[in-house]
Amino acid sequence: MSIIKTENIDVSFGDLHVLKGVSLEVQPKEVVCIIGPSGAGKSTFLRTLNGLEKFSSGKIFVDDNLLDEYANGNHVFKMPKKERAQVLLEMGMVFQRFNLFPHKTVLQNVMIAPVHVKKVSKADAKARAMELLARVGLADKADEYPSRLSGGQQQRVAIARALAMEPKIMLFDEPTSALDPELVGEVLSVMQELAKEGMTMIVVTHEMGFAREVANRVLFMESGSIVEEGSPDQIFGNPKSERLQQFLKSVL
Repeated sequence: MSIIKTENIDVSFGDLHVLKGVSLEVQPKEVVCIIGPSGAGKSTFLRTLNGLEKFSSGKIFVDDNLLDEYANGNHVFKMPKKERAQVLLEMGMVFQRFNLFPHKTVLQNVMIAPVHVKKVSKADAKARAMELLARVGLADKADEYPSRLSGGQQQRVAIARALAMEPKIMLFDEPTSALDPELVGEVLSVMQELAKEGMTMIVVTHEMGFAREVANRVLFMESGSIVEEGSPDQIFGNPKSERLQQFLKSVL
């Protein structure tokens, strides 16, 4: 049973056709990395999965239940509101920019959603937040404000914050692209640990080493379509399409 499935997702912004019939099936505990040039539609696709971007046609299923269906720009099916909200909470998202609340401490940033959205008690939320901060190597920064942290530390807090909602799936949208090169490794190692622990992950990334080592499957997107997909060995060791060969030459 797939944990997330899309069928023929199309997205248009005015005359710009951003996604063209993107279909994907992800199994529980699978790590799928999406690579490709800027403007290929990778981030847009990720944002359609958790309702941040509307699509014009296609279907999205989570745990084999239909979440959304659009046809010719019309919403033809929408899961009932309460149920839908619950399903969307099962998808944690980490963005390129850390989006932490600057006026709240690291600990408060991690606690806020469980307390306000899931109605977890403050004591339980605090205990869980401290556990997660330890897991991302930042327990000693609990009382600091985001402005006093490096970019890599802020991104690790953002990962802890997403995990605090106990998601079934983690979506990462180029989580290291805003970081100085020497800070990239500390974020990727946290993601690598999550993968080892069996977290289902869809990762849009420019980090080819990470995709090669951690992914079960790699998708190459270009001009709004999935051009090629396969195991890391197939994609990096034996790319079939000329466009993927060119892309890998330019980035490796």
